[in-house]
Amino acid sequence: MSRRKGALLSGAVLVTVAALALTGCSSGSTASTDAGTPAASGAEPIKVGALTPGNTNDGAFNQALADALQKLEDEGLIEYELRDQMSDPATSEPVIADFASQGYDLIIGHGIELGDAMFSVAGDFPDVKFTASGGPDILEKYTDNVETWTYDTPQVGYLSGYIAGLTGATPIGRVESLELDFVKATDAFFQQGVTAANPAATLLPVVYAGSFDDAQAAAAATTGLVGQGAQLVYTTGDGIATGVGSAAAEAGVLSVGVSSAAGEAALATNVSTVDLDMYPIIKGWVEEVSAGDFGGKGVTSTLQNGGIVYHPINTVDGKVPADVGTKVDELIAGITDGSVTIG
Repeated sequence: MSRRKGALLSGAVLVTVAALALTGCSSGSTASTDAGTPAASGAEPIKVGALTPGNTNDGAFNQALADALQKLEDEGLIEYELRDQMSDPATSEPVIADFASQGYDLIIGHGIELGDAMFSVAGDFPDVKFTASGGPDILEKYTDNVETWTYDTPQVGYLSGYIAGLTGATPIGRVESLELDFVKATDAFFQQGVTAANPAATLLPVVYAGSFDDAQAAAAATTGLVGQGAQLVYTTGDGIATGVGSAAAEAGVLSVGVSSAAGEAALATNVSTVDLDMYPIIKGWVEEVSAGDFGGKGVTSTLQNGGIVYHPINTVDGKVPADVGTKVDELIAGITDGSVTIG
């Protein structure tokens, strides 16, 4: 039976993505659909301990893990315990060690804040399987009992920018979280996507909220960008998206990247959000643990393997062209077959 410490889940995020082949840029394997799962073989469910740095009802990064774990438990593949708000290593490391000492088969550290603690504990429990996440540099840091994970920041940034550009809205503002390398890289590809979709669009200087979760700071930043003339404001999700969404909706401007946790009023003017689906990634880890071949690799969530998805296009009462969804699907198909390259 699953047990969550901290915030409870809100409803699952609704996402859609075109049917895509399981190819891509990950350096390891992802989920398969063969019979090699615990449920199919009659084996006991895999016991999973998981940690997130923020609240699991954020409608974004943290909830993506929680939703995937619940789905896998519903399918009988795992039993899990999830602890949220574990960004402080002084708090998270004892929890990780406790999971390991209690005989959990797989321990998932979901977030760059948890990486060091995962590796630290993993060294003391060589027979327990762990995962650690971070930027692209983490992929080659795997060990025999630690698999590493990241997501394709160029794809997330470019697709988000492409959607924003297709709206025709200009100028475009951006509210980001922290000046971290992967955040800045995502923003750089966002700008490329905007330009590819609408060369005439202009972008206002990016504003950093100073946190992944400070909705109040993000709302103030959004109001400031609207004051500079922004007709659309983009954010990278997480807790700050709630602030961006509410402020953008109140001002009557479009947004991209707002999470479901922001509520109906904020989502009413949100065109779409490029999101993570952790289900195929975690299912792959579970199958590897069950088969005895876990470890020694890293994996990247991509559009191609279903780890990156996007919400249905909201035309916002005709303010957004009706063909945006079709053009987005065409872009994804091009990325998949290699006819469109990013970078």
